[in-house]
Amino acid sequence: MKQLLIVSLAASLVLNFGCSKPTPEQLFAKAQKDQRQAEAAADTARDPAKVRALFVPSLDAYRELVDTYPRSELAEPSLFMMGTIFNNNTHEYDRAVEAYKKYLDLFPGGKQAQLACFLIGYLYNNELHNLDSAAAAYRRFLDRYPNSEMAASAQFELSTLGKSPDELLPPPARDTVRRAPIAAKPAKAKVRKH
Repeated sequence: MKQLLIVSLAASLVLNFGCSKPTPEQLFAKAQKDQRQAEAAADTARDPAKVRALFVPSLDAYRELVDTYPRSELAEPSLFMMGTIFNNNTHEYDRAVEAYKKYLDLFPGGKQAQLACFLIGYLYNNELHNLDSAAAAYRRFLDRYPNSEMAASAQFELSTLGKSPDELLPPPARDTVRRAPIAAKPAKAKVRKH
């Protein structure tokens, strides 16, 4: 009976202390470390699938933090970093949009809310080529942040949706441009030797 009690107590200690959940700080530190390692290795990787695989550990740690500790002060930067990795590193733009949308849902007044809102429109427009969604996202941005430093950019993006760069440039004014005569090259100065 005594042995059974000791074994039971030992098993309880292992389960309670040996398998404890990592804290938000531990998850965030792991995610950042894994992200730095992935970024260093991704510099030499050419295959997009390999690049995506490099970032799986950091994305998993960020995701675990957000899912396990949604009220932690580290959930906000974790979710934004997920969007940033999908956008800048793995180029999974649809997943970046999802992450930024979730960020706005959970942290509408967050530190990166304006940028997340703008990036949704930008990614829809420039990477996913979904002009209707881009227009809606830019309008949402302008409604939420009319006085933002990025408001002029959002307005420009909205007004130029679907236009090619050539359509944005004014036609050349060939008749009014006078060409300056080509100047002769200056003669090289002769150096006297003494």
